[in-house]
Amino acid sequence: MNGTDGAGAGTGGGVGAGSGGVGVRAQRFAGLLRGRKGRRVYLRDLWAILDEADPALGTDARRRSVLADVLAELAGAGLLTLPGERSYDRTEHPPLPRFVTLPAPRTPAPVRHQVVWHHDLNWVPETRITPAQRDRLEAVDRWLKSARRDASPAPLRERSLEVFGDEKVLDRLLRTGLFGPGKLDLELLVTYRAAVRFTSETVGSGDLLLVVENADTFDSLVHALRARAGHRVGAVAWGAGAAFEASVLSIARLSFPVAEVAYFGDLDEKGLRIPANAAALAAAEGLPAVRPATGLYGALLERARPQGGQRKLTAATADEVTAWLDPPHRARVREFLMAGERAAQEAVGREYLTATDTWATDLYPR
Repeated sequence: MNGTDGAGAGTGGGVGAGSGGVGVRAQRFAGLLRGRKGRRVYLRDLWAILDEADPALGTDARRRSVLADVLAELAGAGLLTLPGERSYDRTEHPPLPRFVTLPAPRTPAPVRHQVVWHHDLNWVPETRITPAQRDRLEAVDRWLKSARRDASPAPLRERSLEVFGDEKVLDRLLRTGLFGPGKLDLELLVTYRAAVRFTSETVGSGDLLLVVENADTFDSLVHALRARAGHRVGAVAWGAGAAFEASVLSIARLSFPVAEVAYFGDLDEKGLRIPANAAALAAAEGLPAVRPATGLYGALLERARPQGGQRKLTAATADEVTAWLDPPHRARVREFLMAGERAAQEAVGREYLTATDTWATDLYPR
């Protein structure tokens, strides 16, 4: 018989209960495991540890069974993790794991110093926040207490870089519960959103602004709408991708009145989050509503040639991303997103826009 399966009952049997809920032999074994540097311990080393924990087992015919029992006992106590069924040595009975994995060492939580918060942040101690949010608020606290508190108004990203050392932090914080009545606001940070101007082309005399994500489709729609009469579109604006999330604020500065904004973009995660975020900002600032360009999205779904290579969204995320669309379009787009596919708006090209009318039905007076 293989020497690793030797016989005999070793000293300090594993049946006795010791401290920590495991037997004496298992406790010795666990103590030797704790001295290991790596988290993965292979079978050859497990044999050596067993010999050190209980030398008398070297002549025990049940040595293999003892090792299996000790490992099972330690796994049950959460002191190690056994591998999957495929990672077992089955040359003899009982099967033994080719390796075990030790728990990751616990990292002590950092000691937080006590902060005497600026009076404008006296709501913080009563608010449930994450450690990362606390770090951000401490940076705001330091800025409020400094002489820079008397600074002149600065654009959002300039102030963000000054306060946090990262120009995009305030963009992210604005979407969290840290901003709102009685909490952080732009006035407190002496900042404002810089309103990026639209690139736009006049196509009629109506009060509807059509915003298009990409430059080529913007150009095609300008030509198509100038060739038509009676629609509500006063101008077509180029959203310039994600820039629309900021340029939506410039609607109030346009030279013609805007009662409503229709948006048309790519059918992918980014292309749908852009107008949804812009719509939320427009609503918060009392600007005209941003809605989907229903006919154009319908045309895109009819003509789409889905492209793969995208991140596959979960059902919950796909529901969130498609919520801005009109209800009849959500299910199909949800399928795209969960399959890791997208549809580019360029599928609705100039030739199609010139030859058909159905895409423009929601752009005419009701």
